[in-house]
Amino acid sequence: MKKVFKTLFLVALSVGTMSTAFAESAGRAGAYLKMGVGARALGMGSAFTAVADDSTASFWNPAGLARLDKAEASFMHADLTMDREYNFFNYAHLLKDKDGKNKGVVALSHMSFGVDGIPETKLATSRTDGLALTGDEPATDALGRYTPGSNVWIFGYFKDTEKNTFGSYARKLSDKLYGGVNVKYLSQELYTNSASAWGLDFGLLYENSEKTTIGLTLRDIGENLDWDTASGHSDKVPTTTTLGIAHKANDKLTLAADLNKVEDMEMKLFAGAEWWMQDYAALRVGSHDGDLTLGASFKLDTWRFDYSYADETLGDAHRISASKQF
Repeated sequence: MKKVFKTLFLVALSVGTMSTAFAESAGRAGAYLKMGVGARALGMGSAFTAVADDSTASFWNPAGLARLDKAEASFMHADLTMDREYNFFNYAHLLKDKDGKNKGVVALSHMSFGVDGIPETKLATSRTDGLALTGDEPATDALGRYTPGSNVWIFGYFKDTEKNTFGSYARKLSDKLYGGVNVKYLSQELYTNSASAWGLDFGLLYENSEKTTIGLTLRDIGENLDWDTASGHSDKVPTTTTLGIAHKANDKLTLAADLNKVEDMEMKLFAGAEWWMQDYAALRVGSHDGDLTLGASFKLDTWRFDYSYADETLGDAHRISASKQF
């Protein structure tokens, strides 16, 4: 069985490495929701659906929260290329009855993504050469006029801010099966307008054996960002379906692979490995649909500090995160 899983993992990693570079739903509503959270999972190529054993499971697979044996908080910050800033924090709390029996786990999480320094331009209200406007000319001066051959006038800069706040509940459904759900509130502010939406995530995690788990998630269900514009425009956030498997080759090495399908896009393969060299130090490697990922962790008492690197289409991405158990 060990040889079978190792072979499957190596095949998955090889195929993923040969795949084309990913674009993370670029240009679609809520694209940041597909980027993932926690440097630990990201260092494994985002193959975390069936691993999901820390508080970041609220994002990857809420069912995994039910396997926590201690309360835990996680934090992540990333300054990405093209003036993008990405943050995440959450807290997972165990529910127990008066006899101390676990009744489930709840969590509260918040994600924020922003693009700063977006230039504000305007259409011209007149031309300096006396010709009539066609309606497509940009303003090239502070008075809103268009002069042929001149550069577009920048009136100022603004920020695109997107946020996702969600509550999670997870519990053990049977001896080997766990289930979880997220209720989400999304918002976006762009220039003078804003949009919002409610949505759901569902997750299942099955312990096939002591060493092998299988996970399934449906994320971003029913999310339509309704804008406060005169037209009442709405942007649909595509639903993501992910099937994952994780296998502990031994006490120190975990292998994982995910099949990820975003609505109206081709299926992607994520694969990764986590190796705990010592009880306090780990290394990771992965393939995010062809993009190399690397990671490392260091434990200090109840704290774990994680780092990940990803070779992405828009440039190298470095992420730092931390978690603490209570």
